Amino acid sequence: METQWPLVIFTLFVCITCGLLGSMSILALKGRGRDLQMTGLVTSVVCLVVGGIGAFLHLEHWERIFNGFGHITSGITQELIGCVALAVVMVLWFVVLRKGEDELPAWLPVATLVVAVAMVVATGHSYLMPARAAWGIALIVFYLCNACMLGPIVLWAIAVAKGDAEAEGAAINLAFIGAALQLVGDAVYAVSVAASSMPDHGYYADPTAMTTPPKAVTDLFEVMVSGAAAPMFWSAIACAVIVLVCALVARKKAGASKTYLVVVAVAALATSLFFRVAVYQLGFSVFMLY
Repeated sequence: METQWPLVIFTLFVCITCGLLGSMSILALKGRGRDLQMTGLVTSVVCLVVGGIGAFLHLEHWERIFNGFGHITSGITQELIGCVALAVVMVLWFVVLRKGEDELPAWLPVATLVVAVAMVVATGHSYLMPARAAWGIALIVFYLCNACMLGPIVLWAIAVAKGDAEAEGAAINLAFIGAALQLVGDAVYAVSVAASSMPDHGYYADPTAMTTPPKAVTDLFEVMVSGAAAPMFWSAIACAVIVLVCALVARKKAGASKTYLVVVAVAALATSLFFRVAVYQLGFSVFMLY
């Protein structure tokens, strides 16, 4: 299947938005990161807009989007509901922050976490195709883990820019946990693919006298680890390991982690893109050829 770059951009920035809001919420529940919240909020708004533009660019006939909104089970409808819910949460954050209170009310970060998780799940759910092993439920797991990695890294960058060493250390810890979860999500996806195969009906000279019975020979796991998708898959794993190791080292260098931050940011972006491209390469179409 050809890589749909607008959708890659959309899912990437949805994960960044939800991961950032989730990370801010976790720090808020611990009473930390107050000085980062407005900058984080503005960053999350920008990321959501960029992701929306990516989704919009994927529509060859954008006016047809309104047909999808008429069906609650439509993936695009669920994504719209999620975007609206995120917008409401963002407005609530803005209103509370403008009041200048030292701490957020506890219900707001909790509600934000719920909405952020629901949005990522809705985004992943809209891409599920039961007939394609590469687009199964494990894809939602990957998106959730990806959000857990990307969000804290963006918050880490904001903390460095603000010079908040305490929040920086907390964000690095979250980034380390997120990188570990990313590798877990990758492994879950790999196991899911390993349990599947795709039917290969081969070529037949005479469509009225098929002498060779259909047989399942296309092993998607083999395609992923040693076939066409292998370069992207292993590059994604390697970059995720780099994020994990650098975050582990940076945990002891809060306040002086700029170099590690740059490496982590590049590696996190790379692993996110590589894995998404690998998913598309695994989702190739199957045709019965006679």
